Amino acid sequence: MVHTGFPERFRTEVGRPLEEGVSLGPYSNFRIGGRADFFFDAVTEEELVRAALFAREHGLRHRIIGGGYNLLFDDRGFRGLILRNAVRGIRLEAPSRIIATSGSTLEELMTFCLDQELGGLEFLVGIPGTIGGAVYGNAGAFDQNIGQVLQEARILTLSGEVVRIERDFFSFSYRNSALKKSGHILLEAVLEGYTRDRGHIREQQDEYCRKRENRHPPRDVACAGSYFKNPTLPSGEKVPAAFLLDQIGAKDMEVGAAAVYPGHANFIINQGRATSQQVRELAARLKSRVRERFGVDLEEEVIFLPAEP
Repeated sequence: MVHTGFPERFRTEVGRPLEEGVSLGPYSNFRIGGRADFFFDAVTEEELVRAALFAREHGLRHRIIGGGYNLLFDDRGFRGLILRNAVRGIRLEAPSRIIATSGSTLEELMTFCLDQELGGLEFLVGIPGTIGGAVYGNAGAFDQNIGQVLQEARILTLSGEVVRIERDFFSFSYRNSALKKSGHILLEAVLEGYTRDRGHIREQQDEYCRKRENRHPPRDVACAGSYFKNPTLPSGEKVPAAFLLDQIGAKDMEVGAAAVYPGHANFIINQGRATSQQVRELAARLKSRVRERFGVDLEEEVIFLPAEP
């Protein structure tokens, strides 16, 4: 769908031009995706807010992305505007309160915590992506999640207001937050750490990194992290999705260039020229086998963004 005159009006109201016909493959760690009608890199909060409000006011379908580490774009691209949040900045407000803009990366956060000798967030080390994406999906590892350390935040509401809200607003649960349904946009997060010796922080980060590296694909492998959420069995027991996938022979499965990673059954990787269709077909087969064997419906953690609404 082409919006006549949209690029010109966008530039006038936002202050910088957007791009047209941008290939989305480079903006997803899966390295898959067709072309978006429109694309814009917001590098300041003002740009992010203006661009989002402009798209809403003009009825243009749009989606905000961060690092693209848990996204699968459609082979057909995206009809509308992809708005990339590249608003970065982390500062210390009090001895242990960290103020992080939503486009800041978790890697930058880990470096900041180490430099400032702030502990309590080490579990986030090695997780790719941005603060915004982490809060959106309540990212975590080692039985900890970002919702436990978030104290408050600033968001852009659907009505166009920038407001400050408390942690309870997010209704955090396993890999979920209220942002997924509300449509509000996270602008800034306030995270609480505690004073800790730099050596102990580095030691803890290194330990977590080693545990992740032993099973997870290397950073240069094209994938989007854990593909499925860890399910709850009919008995009420929560089990790793990888355990169930191992039992159905997932590591030997592939569709075209999409394959299950040999080192961890809950990762689907792009072996070279995989398409989104191949990834989704492989995921569907995995889900079907697990359902037949265990009576459990796996739920995707990776977000598929279709070309059309």
